[in-house]
Amino acid sequence: MKRFSDRRIFILVCLNAALYIPILILDFLKAAGGVSAAQGLASDFLKYAAIVSCLFICIFALSHERKNVAVIQTIVFSITLVADFLLIFTDLFLPGVLVFIGAHACALLRYKPEWLLPVGISAAALFTVVTLALPAAWPPADIGLILVAASCSAYAVLIISLTVSTFHSWQPRENQLFSQLGMLLFLACDVNVFIFNLLPAVHAAYTASIVLMWLFYLPAQTLLALSAVNLPLINRKNI
Repeated sequence: MKRFSDRRIFILVCLNAALYIPILILDFLKAAGGVSAAQGLASDFLKYAAIVSCLFICIFALSHERKNVAVIQTIVFSITLVADFLLIFTDLFLPGVLVFIGAHACALLRYKPEWLLPVGISAAALFTVVTLALPAAWPPADIGLILVAASCSAYAVLIISLTVSTFHSWQPRENQLFSQLGMLLFLACDVNVFIFNLLPAVHAAYTASIVLMWLFYLPAQTLLALSAVNLPLINRKNI
């Protein structure tokens, strides 16, 4: 008969599935015509609660066989919670991006630690080039926008490298699939974050991005959390 390999994690996955529905409904209402301040705050808390749930999935995975992987993923989600707090509850976009860079760098240690130095050098080099090139290309340039553009360029190097690394590291088959799919969905989310912050509010792609960001983001983070768990979550065993 079937049994759950870890009921705590199964419950948290069900919780995220339950949170996913109101999150998308509230984002759809926001895209369609706006939400009240109370609805917007409720949406923010639901989103943050879902990422907290992902952290606890990793914490519970510490008791599983792949403890070293769970430790790294727990650290990644701890950093992610700081970044998401900045991005969800404050207007501190640049610090949020910088903290996310740290989270992705830490995640790279899980998949391809030998890539961290060359990827870090590449990201730093691109950050420097963008910082120096933009003022020359569009003078006079706003230093705040320059730093955001440079940080986002470095961030792009990290997340693309991290996504590629999931296809070049060894994991159990189910865990590798969750890592790969999770990072691809993460990339899709970030494309929509870019659209949301770049395009004017009257643009159709901007409106769509309001919904698409979390349509991709919550499944991405849940899959990445589950990639550190002993899978499958539901086993069939005679008892």
